[in-house]
Amino acid sequence: MSEFSGGADFFGRIPLFREFARLLASESGPVNWELARQVAVATAVGADAFGAAPALPRPAPAPPPGERAEWDERLRLAELWVDPVTSLAGRGLTLTAQPVSRPDWAEAALRELAPLVEPGARRLTEALRPEAGATPDEMGQVMSRLGSLLAGLQVGGLVGQLARLVLAQYDLGLPSREPARVMVVPENVAEFEGSAGVRADQFRLWLAAHEVVRQRIFVGVPWLADHLTAVVDEIARETNPDPSGLIDRLQSMNLGGAEDLREIMEGGQGLLGPPTPALEAAVGRLEAALAITEGYALTICERALTGRLPELGAITAAVERRLADSDGPQTLFAGLLRVDPERAGAARGLRFCREVLAATDIEGLDRLWAHPDFLPTPEELAVPGRWLERSGLVGGLEIDLDEGLRTLLEEEGAAPEAADEHPDSPEAGDKDQGSGGTDRDP
Repeated sequence: MSEFSGGADFFGRIPLFREFARLLASESGPVNWELARQVAVATAVGADAFGAAPALPRPAPAPPPGERAEWDERLRLAELWVDPVTSLAGRGLTLTAQPVSRPDWAEAALRELAPLVEPGARRLTEALRPEAGATPDEMGQVMSRLGSLLAGLQVGGLVGQLARLVLAQYDLGLPSREPARVMVVPENVAEFEGSAGVRADQFRLWLAAHEVVRQRIFVGVPWLADHLTAVVDEIARETNPDPSGLIDRLQSMNLGGAEDLREIMEGGQGLLGPPTPALEAAVGRLEAALAITEGYALTICERALTGRLPELGAITAAVERRLADSDGPQTLFAGLLRVDPERAGAARGLRFCREVLAATDIEGLDRLWAHPDFLPTPEELAVPGRWLERSGLVGGLEIDLDEGLRTLLEEEGAAPEAADEHPDSPEAGDKDQGSGGTDRDP
């Protein structure tokens, strides 16, 4: 008799698992992506994926005629505004908008997530088999399928929740296989505009500019997507899962109870075992990369749109509140990647970019993208002066943005001729306080 409670009939004793028996009949890899797709779509349309009788979702209104053309026009205008304020090029791609429904976004996102999700899921599955005493026997197959099933449920549930929150293609730090396409979720955009109290015409121009900048980060920095994948792989290698904790929890759970299954899915973070210095270092690099990419996008949007959108301040404040929301999409995405949402948050990257611009210029900031080694470390995100020193831009003191701007204003008051100095001149670039480059074009 098997030592594992439930034995070979384990899946048959859980109604939810019986419902997906067809999906479990064959090997599916570390993540059961078909199950993830079904759960994501159900969650995206508002159904309770774990309930016995989910309510039928209300149909979403069809996008108005001409919406795609309107988004295309916004993207064209945003490109004209972004071009002068960053050295990242679009590589000649013509961006095309694609308004999509929430389920459509969920299915597309699952395809992009595989390289970021599968390494960790594979590591857990590998740990489960030895813990179950499995060789190529029935118990080992059950444990592998269990790991694949739980990963599919977790990924599908989170992506379904994200589908109800994301605004557009690059709302998350997720590379795209189709870099010329920009998906927009009109239903979510309209909901955010209403809840944030921002004007639709101006916010949609801001969103178009954000998508252009984010697209250029991934297209204009060809090594970035591979760098993210490599760090995720390193995190998986350095992880030492605690499969006994999962097995103990499975043995004590109320078979057929949806709440216990939900606890297993949401408790995955606790199954990873104690952190090691190597694991913490790899997680820190991923958090820094996520923080700097979003912080850079916000910074370039501010530079490109200052003086063009009268409500830019209100839009920026609403966006920053959304990014910091503990129930927002960035927090969910951080949970999916098992990183700290605050350390991976845009606020750290935005502060870094602003302080670097206060000390140098946009060409100095864009040195970020020259090579993976130029990305700031977690310590350099906290003290940008260290990155400036390592990059050879200034002499190694921490730059204080408020102090830098205050000093600049005092100098301009004492010497009016200094106001005519171009912010990108060599003399300005050599100053520690800089030009406050976020408020003007270079």
